[in-house]
Amino acid sequence: MSGGWGLGCRLHLLAGALLAAAPGLDDKPALAQTAASRPSYENHRFNEDWSPLRDPALQTDLLDPLKWIPLNRDGSAYLTLGGELRARYESSRDPVFGLGTPRRNDYALLRSFLFADLHLGPNARGFFELASGFAPGWAGEPPPTQKDQLDLLQAFGELSLPADGGALMLRGGRQEMSFGSSRLVSVRESPNIRRAFDGVRAAWIGAGDTRIDAFIVRPVAPQLGTFNDSNDRSQLFWGAYATVAIPALPGLKADLYYLGLERDEARFAQGVATERRHTLGTRLFGKRSGFDWNVEAAFQFGSFGTADIRAWTVSANLGYTFADLPFSPRLGLNADAISGDRNLRDNRLGTFNPLFPKLPYFSEANLAAPANLLDLQPNLTLALTPKLNVTLGWNPLWKQAEADAFYAPPLTPVRGSPGGSGRFIGQQTSASFEWSATEHLTIGGTYVHYTPGERLKQAGGRSGDFAAGWAQFVF
Repeated sequence: MSGGWGLGCRLHLLAGALLAAAPGLDDKPALAQTAASRPSYENHRFNEDWSPLRDPALQTDLLDPLKWIPLNRDGSAYLTLGGELRARYESSRDPVFGLGTPRRNDYALLRSFLFADLHLGPNARGFFELASGFAPGWAGEPPPTQKDQLDLLQAFGELSLPADGGALMLRGGRQEMSFGSSRLVSVRESPNIRRAFDGVRAAWIGAGDTRIDAFIVRPVAPQLGTFNDSNDRSQLFWGAYATVAIPALPGLKADLYYLGLERDEARFAQGVATERRHTLGTRLFGKRSGFDWNVEAAFQFGSFGTADIRAWTVSANLGYTFADLPFSPRLGLNADAISGDRNLRDNRLGTFNPLFPKLPYFSEANLAAPANLLDLQPNLTLALTPKLNVTLGWNPLWKQAEADAFYAPPLTPVRGSPGGSGRFIGQQTSASFEWSATEHLTIGGTYVHYTPGERLKQAGGRSGDFAAGWAQFVF
């Protein structure tokens, strides 16, 4: 155990030393000349391709020697090293509308990632990523998603082969996955330890935006300790996900997907049983003439013990950007209708399961799971500078089915919340900012105030606040 702590601390110290040097890393004039040709940092680090740095003229950053390390004479075999350090402070008062614990929690979240991406010619690669997370100041014992001294976040092998009109990718091992807008499959960004899966994934990658993925995996369950994370044998997840452009309508793209989940001892307000759930869905998204849209609908069926599952969701994220006005304001509207269970005593479960959704979903306060909900979230985003955005939002929430529970993240029915009179859950107002200080450094913060509705007040709910600030350094 002590050896794991030592290595985890060394990861933090290495990334910390790089963070201290961050303000001097970027040569802005040189980057401006070659910005169109240089690779960029991605949310999924394995998507980055730093092979263009074969050209010495593109090596304009102090850390470029880590991104392109040739291992043979012609450079067909090369290594990329990289990582992340994130320091985050959070203060929470009366979480989950006052129904969560502890009532007050002020703590730091420190995480560091370090990866090696080994390319053995154009068709084979291995990707390995270590993760370390600590939560000093946490009231009580932090959950494993916040405190995991040292473990493998990702470790997979990959083959890429030419295929008819595109390429075929085969990947096996521990890996991150996210699809579409991350409503149903996401990396879980806010906690220290991101979500990963153990299993296999295949993809056909065509021209433009065309891509079809298929996978069968088990989610990884973080554990307190060192190199002891294992997959959750009580869950099996499989599916197929396709993305295509719509040539007849410029700017419009579509996703089509099927997702399957088998889960032991699944808990809903109706009870506890084995869940076998199938999800069919589609998403339309794009941008045109100042408008942007992201609309998604999904239907679920299957079994919950002896009961049938019939559930659904419809979600939309719509906006218009006034590019000619000062600060380029974007007026947005997010809306969700997510089914709940109308009768807890019949032989049908109507509660939607969001599977492995992004966290946070509605705000950084992480008040509600996207199940049995109706919500609206008008919002305004201002670009105060080209690299500094501020967003303001208001978000009332209702139950979709009055008989069903209010579900706390990740998907837990809150005691005392089923039934009652009235659907109104509560509301939250939020303000956040994000500043891309350099190519490597991002600084952000948020404040959320929330008040429960009468039904949650009767269950013991109360008003509360959440505030967070963070600095994230990638290399």
